[in-house]
This record gives sequence, structure tokens and C-alpha cells, in this order.
Amino acid sequence: LLDRMHALYDEGWTHVQPNKISYNSVITAWARSAEKGSAKKAEELLRRMYEFYEAEGGAVDLKPDSRSFNAVINAVARSREKNCADRAKFLLDEMGRRYNEGDEDLAPDALTFGAIINAYANSLEEGASDKAAQLLMHMESLYQLGFENAKPATFVYNACMNAFAKDPLGQGSAKSGSGISSAEKAQQLLNSMEKRYEEERDERVKPDCISYSTVINAHANSATTQSGENADAILTRMIHRYLIGDNDCKPNAIAFTAAIKAHSSSINATISTHASASGDDCDFESNDISSNNCKKQIELSAKRCEELLQQLCLLYQTCSHDRTLKPTAVTFDLVTRACTQARNVEGVWRVKELRSVVMNEDAVK
Repeated sequence: LLDRMHALYDEGWTHVQPNKISYNSVITAWARSAEKGSAKKAEELLRRMYEFYEAEGGAVDLKPDSRSFNAVINAVARSREKNCADRAKFLLDEMGRRYNEGDEDLAPDALTFGAIINAYANSLEEGASDKAAQLLMHMESLYQLGFENAKPATFVYNACMNAFAKDPLGQGSAKSGSGISSAEKAQQLLNSMEKRYEEERDERVKPDCISYSTVINAHANSATTQSGENADAILTRMIHRYLIGDNDCKPNAIAFTAAIKAHSSSINATISTHASASGDDCDFESNDISSNNCKKQIELSAKRCEELLQQLCLLYQTCSHDRTLKPTAVTFDLVTRACTQARNVEGVWRVKELRSVVMNEDAVK
């Protein structure tokens, strides 16, 4: 249709001249399309829009605006194509350059930044979390300079914490130049959100259940002997906020499962640490001090996995079978594996029975 408008306009039908509304509508359509190559189509239309704008002498109603750029940036960022986050960042940089050159219609906002930060989180590329953090700091700088719409909101913080949670370089003990792990960086962001909300009482930066669940998952992915303990601390903070009246922080199955995953990671890290030190796996039959300590840590982590599962099932049963609290197959499987690693046969049986009870209750309903 846009091509047809151009053809008619070239033939002298001046009343059908394409304008920014025409272009933005088509760009948005491509941005929302699931068709392969739609992001590239949207980007090509933005370039074509600029060419037409310049060819027509810079008419105001033809000039690309923030809606044009935001639609394309979102399309590219969500495309999941290789280097999509970097491509979206390039468009953001162009947007900022044109703004600095005098185009006041191109001030980026939180949605623009959030889409790119989320793209970095989903890219699973090395160093993606640092790029996401740099964008967050840039937003903070813009906000301090008076760009109100650039103030980082909860969803932006969550996206950045998710980037740290998924960063393949930041797992395990501190592996970055800053000397702290990605999980610790994610937790620092959560701490910053809590502090900022307490000081400003701005709902736009208030931590929610996604914030806490993401940091718990970051600790689970860190795969250290302290993963479970650190995840428990965040889950406790989450529960506390809910109990004092913050419904946005209501714990759910995602948070509990992430905490269980963290304790499962602690078991694996304990076994790995023991193997590195002694040259063999944790021997449950041995009475040497090293093996006994290893066995004790595994048993404690497995016990905590089962406790968390029981708490989640109890919440699910007492809260009118709230679907957000229903344990998943992954939840049960993680606890079963933890009990198996701890050689806790009775624990495996209890998990199996609990799983049967929850499934049967759903079948009756």
C-alpha cells in the first residue's frame, strides 16, 4: 500500500503523498510481525523514510520521529537474530546523535533502552551483561541531565538483572575485572532499587516479584557452594515485603523453584570442590573429615530443597490452588535429584508422594 501511495504521488496525485503517519504505520506493522526478516524490513523503511524526507526538502510531516526509531529498535532487539542487540544499540546511538544535532523529536525513553537491554539479556553472548549495565548507567546520566522519560523503571532494572543472571562469563566465583560475580552485580542492582524506592517512593522503580526472582535465579546460575544460602536471603526479603503489604512482591512458583535450583547448584558445586581437592567424588561410605563435610553439606542442601518444596505445596493448597503457586515438573525433578544425590531414599519417596497429591488434587478439580 505504501508503494502504491508513492507510485500515485509520483504520477502527480499530491493528496496521497506518504507522510510520517503512513511510514510509521507500516514500520509498526513490520515491527509486530513474526515473519522472518521483518526487523530488517522495518529498518529498511526507516532509511527509505529519511531518503524521502530529504528528497522532499525536509518537510516536517515526513521527518522520522521517536515513534519511528522506537518501532525499529524494538523490532531489531526482539528479532533474536545474531548481533540484534548491537544492531539495536547502533540505532539508539544514531537516535542520540541526531538529537544532539538538534532533532528534539528523537529523545530516547525508557522503553527504547529497555528493549535493547532485554536483547542483551537474551543474547547469551559473552560480555552482554556489561553492555546492558552500560546502557543502564547511560539512562541514569540522561535522567540526571533532565531527561525525565529516560529514568530507569522497574522493567529496565529487571532486564539488566536478567542479563547478569544469564551471562555465561559471570557464573561461578568472581570472574570479571571488577572482582565480583554476575550474581553479586544483580543483587547490587536490587539493593539499589530498594534504596531508591525507599528514598523516593516512586512506583516506577519499586522492585516486584520479577526483580527478586531474577536475582534468586542469578544466584542459582552462579553455581557456587553459597548459591543456596544467597538465594534464601533474597527469597526471605521477597517474602518480608509481601507480608508487610507489598502485593507486587508476592512469592510464586518461579521464585521457589529458582531457590531450589540454587540449592541444587550448591550440591553440584560442593561435589566439584571436593573432587578438585581430593581427586575423587564425595564418598558417602568414607569417614574421613573431607568426605564427611562434603556429605553433610549435600544433605543440608537437599533437606532445604525439600523444605522449600513443602512450603510451596502448602501455599498452593491453602491459597485456593493459585496457579502462580503450583509446583512444576521442573520443581519436583530438582528436589528428587537433590535427595538422590544426598542418598536420601525416604526423601525421594516423600517427593514422589507429594507430587502425586498435588497432581491428584488438580485432577479432582
